[in-house]
Amino acid sequence: MWKLLLLPACAVAFFLAAYFFFYQGGYTPPDSPDIAFAELTTIPARPVDFTDQPVFSGNPIGATARGILLVDTAHRNAFTRQEIVTLLSRVSDRGYAVEFMDDAGPTQMEEKLRQADAFMVISPLESYQRDEADLVVDFVAQGGKLLLIADPGRPNQLNGLSERVGISFQPDYLYNLAEYDTNFREFFVRDFQADAITSGIGELAFYYAGSIESAGPGLALTDGNTYSSIAERVIPRSPLSIGAHRNVLAVHDLTFMIPPYNSVRDNDRLVANIADFLTESERQYRLTDFPRFLDGPVDILLGQPDLFDQGTRLKQALGAQGLSADLQGVENGSRDLVFLGLYEDSAAVARYLASAGVRIGDTLTAPFTPGIALEGTSVILLHRSGDRDVLLILADTPDGLGEMVNQLETGKFRNGLADDFAGVYKY
Repeated sequence: MWKLLLLPACAVAFFLAAYFFFYQGGYTPPDSPDIAFAELTTIPARPVDFTDQPVFSGNPIGATARGILLVDTAHRNAFTRQEIVTLLSRVSDRGYAVEFMDDAGPTQMEEKLRQADAFMVISPLESYQRDEADLVVDFVAQGGKLLLIADPGRPNQLNGLSERVGISFQPDYLYNLAEYDTNFREFFVRDFQADAITSGIGELAFYYAGSIESAGPGLALTDGNTYSSIAERVIPRSPLSIGAHRNVLAVHDLTFMIPPYNSVRDNDRLVANIADFLTESERQYRLTDFPRFLDGPVDILLGQPDLFDQGTRLKQALGAQGLSADLQGVENGSRDLVFLGLYEDSAAVARYLASAGVRIGDTLTAPFTPGIALEGTSVILLHRSGDRDVLLILADTPDGLGEMVNQLETGKFRNGLADDFAGVYKY
């Protein structure tokens, strides 16, 4: 009988010994390893050395920026500034200033876009209002550069805007089970359409990419082993595409430009090419964009010496906008010009008036207005010739001219524009 009780007794004794040894101080666990977070991150294979060589190498201290890249941060965009630091650094190296749009709404956006040469939108969590999208479409129509970035791993409401310019980000992710970096969603692309964006690129590594349907060409085409998560058919798909206009670029992957992933294969060269795209301005400015169309230093020419006070005020207004301007006695045909004068001084700028079909006699006559009496009126006109801009500001009295300068300072002049290049005002 005692033999039958031996086995349970041994089990109880073993349990008690283990309990007191491990849970009552008999066991001392080893110290937890101190592993830095960076060491937990998978480092992509085969980093490639790349030296950026921009055509423009920044600006001297105090110099005016060549242009402005505006970055949308007003629509709860799903990215951090640290993630795009490589791209922004390249843009800055090319002499561009980088500004962030923190306030949403058509009024704020219109003012910001008015000053910008390029606009970047990354994964907005809030949809663009129709009026906001209209402003972006108009910005593109003027030649402004637009970069749209989405990422399958981050929710976004980008298609409401992107489809207006010929880009549709598909609700998929791309993957390759035959060849990849550290997992099947990290695939390579080696087939490219000839374009400035793909210049010098032989191989790209995308790290969480989706496909794009576009009115323009796809620039980076997947191979026969790369699938879409929403389609069984294997066809070439592109995570990098041009939109309906050549000045619209879309990328369906953000990770490829985030350090250290930007250093893999030719990813860094693609980042540099995108920076080139953003900083090669094709923007055509209109009178409503005052004073963005002027390139300093700007000459201010007075129709007569008595207008010195008005000229000084205009110089200060341009200076507040970052433009260098000086009062001059004669016209320099190689520099942008603002002419301030009375109607009686119009003979000095007759050739500019004539090119716009404007005639000043007993009345003011122009294609955009019938003959009107000169009394109590002023007119502004933007003349464009090649790379040179000439802004004419004329009025019937010095006080009227001063009022026109005030409207330029406050932006109220936009309410009197007759078309993209002229305005007529009563005061």
